[in-house]
Amino acid sequence: MQPATLHEPRHTHGQLLNQILEEHQHKEGNLLPILHAVQDHIGYIPENLIAPIAQAINRSSAEIFGVISFYKHFRTQACGDIHIEFCQAEACQARGSKEVEQAVKEMLHTEWPNATLEPVYCLGLCAQGPAVAVNQQPLARITLEKIKAKIQGVATCKG
Repeated sequence: MQPATLHEPRHTHGQLLNQILEEHQHKEGNLLPILHAVQDHIGYIPENLIAPIAQAINRSSAEIFGVISFYKHFRTQACGDIHIEFCQAEACQARGSKEVEQAVKEMLHTEWPNATLEPVYCLGLCAQGPAVAVNQQPLARITLEKIKAKIQGVATCKG
């Protein structure tokens, strides 16, 4: 059986998807590795790639979309260059995360409008809260100053 390919020009990420499918298509339990690979390369999973992925691994588009929507990690829309995940768990809230989050929102609006702030419900740093992850790098015992320094470092690397 030949791997599915995307020769149609409407698939802007067709060549990348072909490479990912070629690597994972015939492996058992391939859906999550395929989705991770697409998101790792593109930054999100474009909705126009769901049907070709489904066809390649003999699943329905609804099943693929169901998996994407079930796992918080996956997204179908691009996020900003700076992606901040703010822990919403009780332990972080008890340590002042809501106040820091509000200050970060105000700072992002004026200083980094290309940033995305997203709620998450545990980063596994409960004993060291409040916690955030900036571009998947966790930060514990956060303050506005710590987050600002981290964002400045990330923005400098990207800019």
